[in-house]
Amino acid sequence: MNSTIVCIVCPVSCPVDVEWTKEDGVTGVKNHLCKLANDYVASELFDPRRTVTTSMPVDGGDWPLVSVRTNPPIPKAMMLEAMDEITGVRVQAPIKVGDVLIADVLGTGCDVVATRNVKSA
Repeated sequence: MNSTIVCIVCPVSCPVDVEWTKEDGVTGVKNHLCKLANDYVASELFDPRRTVTTSMPVDGGDWPLVSVRTNPPIPKAMMLEAMDEITGVRVQAPIKVGDVLIADVLGTGCDVVATRNVKSA
């Protein structure tokens, strides 16, 4: 099969032409300016992943919400399920950037981590 995928690894955003099959994987890559496109294209075709960013309610904090993200990115097909799981959780202040607020969300091996500090009120 032939596809064109815009590589987003660097700011150039090359429109990469890819030849691939389900059996053999990526068999050819053209029109990319750097070698980073090779891994990105294969990942995007066979195991697309995304970082989920959202917020969670905080009890006892100087802010009512804390911003969070998945680390590392989770499988794209599981994004809505992950949001459902995150939505049902409240966290307690204090919270520091990098604190794991949900470990191994949906058994993916990915954690939900804080991206903001929240002090106790």
